[in-house]
This record gives sequence, structure tokens and C-alpha cells, in this order.
Amino acid sequence: MGDTGRCTLAIGGEYFLLGCALAASTAAASALTLLAVLSFGQLAQAATVNVTVKGVVIAKPKCEINGGKDIDVPFYELNVADIDGVNYGKRKVPYDVSCSGDTSGMNGYMKVALQGYEPNFGTGLLRTDNNDLAIKLLFQNGQQVKLNEWQNFYYPNYPELYAVPVKRSGVTLRGGDFFGSAILLVDVQ
Repeated sequence: MGDTGRCTLAIGGEYFLLGCALAASTAAASALTLLAVLSFGQLAQAATVNVTVKGVVIAKPKCEINGGKDIDVPFYELNVADIDGVNYGKRKVPYDVSCSGDTSGMNGYMKVALQGYEPNFGTGLLRTDNNDLAIKLLFQNGQQVKLNEWQNFYYPNYPELYAVPVKRSGVTLRGGDFFGSAILLVDVQ
């Protein structure tokens, strides 16, 4: 066997040379090119054959979160003594997901993730600018959202999300404004 994509076969003292190149690209969808060249020593006539290529191109639909607008979760005024990390101050994260274009190829299978930074206390919490306060993100069923990990869902039934303030254990939380942010991602599987 010689170079990649080229093979030489000896038949009765003559050399039969067959070169094949196959290229497939999945960047946009699928394209297939097949080149077959047959060469017999000194023969002046080449053998030919037609090649038919068939396939289905499926493009991902265009999906948008919250109409392309930022999502704001106002907690308003919270009593620091009542912050329990469970229910007090729990707020729904108001967002929606809409997809346009050809959605038939996706079969409804999608995934969602929240990208953000954790504080130096509490696993899976979202850091805020107050070092003693974080936000726990929950799905509707109470399961905690794992930051930076994908969660599957079936479109158009995107999961409801909730945010709950959590304070660092053993500290007296100072009053004042706080701010935290994350990036909400939705993708077709």
C-alpha cells in the first residue's frame, strides 16, 4: 500500500492503479464528493461510471431566549435575618424560548445551561458582589441547577427556573444592594 488514498495492485505483469479520494464535510450539513480514476498502463481509453449522491440537509432552527432581551430577577427588599436559602425571597426567573425556521429536524430535543461563577462558599451557587450572599438556582421540581452543565429538555416545554438568596453560614449579612449575573444558554441537541 502506498500513500493514503492510493493503492497499487499487480495483475499479470501490468499495473492496475486505483486512486480514490473521499471527502466529507459536516460544517454546514453534508456534502460528498467521490472521485474515481482508473488507469491501465498504456491503454488510451478510460473506463467511466456515473456516481449518484443523495442525502438530506438539516439546518438547525434559529432559537431565541427572552426575545433577545436581558433577564432581570428583582429580589426587592429582603430581611437579612429571614434569608434561609430555601424559600425566603424565592423568585421565578422570567424567560421564554422561541424557535423559528425548520424545527422538524430537531425533534424537540434541546438543552439549557447557566454559565456563572461560584462564591467561595457553597457548591453550585451563583456568586454575587456581596461576598457573604449567593443565589441558588432551582428547576421547578426543586432540583438545584448545576452551573456550567447542560440539562436536557423537550421543546417547547422549556424548564422553569427559580432563584433563591443564600447567605454564608455563621456570618451577619450586611445590608445593601447586591448584584449577580449568569449567562443562560439554549442549544439544539
